Order: sequence, then structure tokens, then C-alpha cells
Amino acid sequence: MTDQNDFEIVASVFTQFLESNKHRKTPERYTILKEIYKQKDHFDIDTLFAYMNSKNYRVSKATLYNTIELLLESGLVRRHQFGQNQAYFEKSYFDKQHDHLIIEDTGEVIEFCDPRVQLIKKTIEDVFKVSIHKHSLVFYGTKKEPDDKKS
Repeated sequence: MTDQNDFEIVASVFTQFLESNKHRKTPERYTILKEIYKQKDHFDIDTLFAYMNSKNYRVSKATLYNTIELLLESGLVRRHQFGQNQAYFEKSYFDKQHDHLIIEDTGEVIEFCDPRVQLIKKTIEDVFKVSIHKHSLVFYGTKKEPDDKKS
């Protein structure tokens, strides 16, 4: 997150969600939200928990899990599996639609946006007479050796 104003917008969305669903507005929840929106990459709960502990935040893992669930429900965070047992998360309020490429031998996650995916989505909607509200596209691959190493 680059701007304090961005956090105020996200915090406002979260506040409205908490109030309309009769959840408590605790300082810990807003601290977790702020730290998530500082993240540049995908993260898992254990990594976020360790990071917050290293900054001396007093947040339990249970509070972290519960807050993540609320952030998922509110649309402020998105969950990904990427073919493993481990769930990964990313902030989603300001992010545009994108898809993922997982480099399996390095664990790298590459985000990309290709307008042709939207054309495919529109074609599927037209052919099957449906409205697609969201999608998830993940490619899995491995790094190729440079051409000069093949000989």
C-alpha cells in the first residue's frame, strides 16, 4: 500500500462490513488489515504471523485466522491454493483482475493479465448463457534451461 488514503478507504470498507454484520471493530483487526495491505506479494498465515510477531504485535494465530475469514467475506482479501495444501492470500481491493503462473521448481508466483482471458470469459457467457462473476486461472510450469546449455 503506497498511500495512507488507500488504507483509509480499505479501513472504511472493512468498518462498513463489520458494522453491517454485527462484528466487533477491534484494533487487532485493523492492524492485521494494515499489515496485509502493506504486503507486495502473496502470503500465508504462518508467514504473516511470524512477520507480525517480529514487529512485536500481540496478535494470536486464532485472531489472525478469524480476521482473514472476515476479510475474505468482505472482499478485501482473496484466497489461492496453487495446487498445494497451503493456502495463500493476497489483498484484492485495489488490484485488477489477474491470473497466475506458478514456477514449481522455484515456488515463484508470477501475476499476469492477458486481455484474451476476458474474451474467453465473454465467449463462455454467450455460449452457455451465463454470467461469470469471478474466475481463477493458474498455470504451472518449470524453468527452461537457456538454449546455450542444451548443446
